[in-house]
Amino acid sequence: MTTNRNGNPEAVALLERAIAAIKSAETLFFEARILDAAAVVQKMYEQLKLPVPVRLQKYNSWDCAGVSYVRVETSMAVGAMNPTKLFIKNRDGIWDVLPRCVVEVSTVFKRDNLLGTFPFLRLFSIPQYPYELSIDESPGSREQIVVKGRLAAKPLHCEDDIASECSYTIDTENGHPGSLNEKTFMGRSLHLMVDKLELDGPINKQLFELPDRPKLTMASMVEYVASQGAQYMQNTCVSRPVPNT
Repeated sequence: MTTNRNGNPEAVALLERAIAAIKSAETLFFEARILDAAAVVQKMYEQLKLPVPVRLQKYNSWDCAGVSYVRVETSMAVGAMNPTKLFIKNRDGIWDVLPRCVVEVSTVFKRDNLLGTFPFLRLFSIPQYPYELSIDESPGSREQIVVKGRLAAKPLHCEDDIASECSYTIDTENGHPGSLNEKTFMGRSLHLMVDKLELDGPINKQLFELPDRPKLTMASMVEYVASQGAQYMQNTCVSRPVPNT
């Protein structure tokens, strides 16, 4: 392993290549696993001697005429159920697609609050701050390099919840990221394992269209949480069969 205070030149070059590949792509698609299950959830499944559920994520983005469109589907199989969370970002905002309406949430969430939804925010911010960077070989592949970073203190002028510690697995041939593992100064974390990544491939523009449902704008987090609960309760009641009497 090699290391250098405030930026190892090789590590910086690897990160900048990965960031450039993502930012320069007109379209981006990936399939990934999110492995950061809460400790209490992991303990519960271990006690039950069951495998810990893994969240699966499909991410599509399209940059067109200065507008960034994003569609993020996150699902997790729990027994016979497979609940899916869908966010769509378009020129009008960030929308949480609920069963019976779509909710605009950019007034509720800052961009760094949606940690797993827009996962490249912290990767893009690494070159902006004096991280102590190091590089190491990936234990799983000789074709990958792991870039690790640590920031001792959050800069006073920084408003985003950036990473205090991070590591990124990067393909040495094409420069594409293979995994992201981040812990933020506010104690949040993201561990994303990218199983498939495609840049500048064909895109289905209909992916970014909102369904024909009522549109709501949230004024506060309390209102947003209440709307989620009401929507899912209503959907459950409607979909549940009525027993014969």
